[in-house]
Amino acid sequence: MELLQLRYFYESAKKESFAKTSEKYMVPTTSVSASVRRLEKEMGCALFDRTANRIVLNEKGRQLMQTLHTVFAELDNTVEKLSDSGEDTGEIKMLVRAVRSQVTTHIIEYRKQNPGVLFKTVFDFAASNFEDYDIIIDEKTDKYEGYEHFELFNIRMRLRVAADSVLCGRELTLKDLKNEPFVSMGTETNMHKILIRACRRAGFTPNIVIQANDASCYARFIKAGAGIGIVKEMETADRGVKFLTVTDFDEKQIVHAYYKQAHGTVKDFLDFLKTKTL
Repeated sequence: MELLQLRYFYESAKKESFAKTSEKYMVPTTSVSASVRRLEKEMGCALFDRTANRIVLNEKGRQLMQTLHTVFAELDNTVEKLSDSGEDTGEIKMLVRAVRSQVTTHIIEYRKQNPGVLFKTVFDFAASNFEDYDIIIDEKTDKYEGYEHFELFNIRMRLRVAADSVLCGRELTLKDLKNEPFVSMGTETNMHKILIRACRRAGFTPNIVIQANDASCYARFIKAGAGIGIVKEMETADRGVKFLTVTDFDEKQIVHAYYKQAHGTVKDFLDFLKTKTL
């Protein structure tokens, strides 16, 4: 009986899925399934009831899962404590997938107080190996299973247009904007996803005429009247743009800081971020 076998079983038991365990550990699903089969053979009992399309945890499997929940919690806690006593490199590796400008501001402020701390900050929506990072900043999601997290930002979103738009000064609904042009950030960004989600709830897909990954270009397109854009309410308003009054647009961007181990410099920076939550 190996520790990895127990890990594979435990993760599979939580989701009742070998496929999700394989995604987490980045191994073939067949490897997870075979490992659990070996564990069952060694124990002399089945832990899952299997059908053609799914696995279901049985009573013996539930008993083992409950025991492992306690064991792994103690093990992970001990590893974290031991890591606390290790050498602190003074470096923080961050994957930032939301509120990049605000996070950048916080890093600048923190380094003024702690000039010796080094940051390696990556703005990447395609990254898949999360183990490379000490901290991940992203919208609230369940994709970072096993990570500790706390809410960092809770920001109201608004729709903005050029100041001379005929839409200004009117009380609107999202459906009123069905045939209007929109400007959006890149398809992988949270801003884009929030816009798409809101419009689809209103029964249409927005007519996106321009996509811009660069924030300054995105703002210029809105100001020039190219289309309606989605922005954070807290962003400073430019003279050439105005917020629209859209009665059924009530979207928020909820962003969390995710981490697995918090000690030394990483813990200090996380504590600093907790004082900056919005």
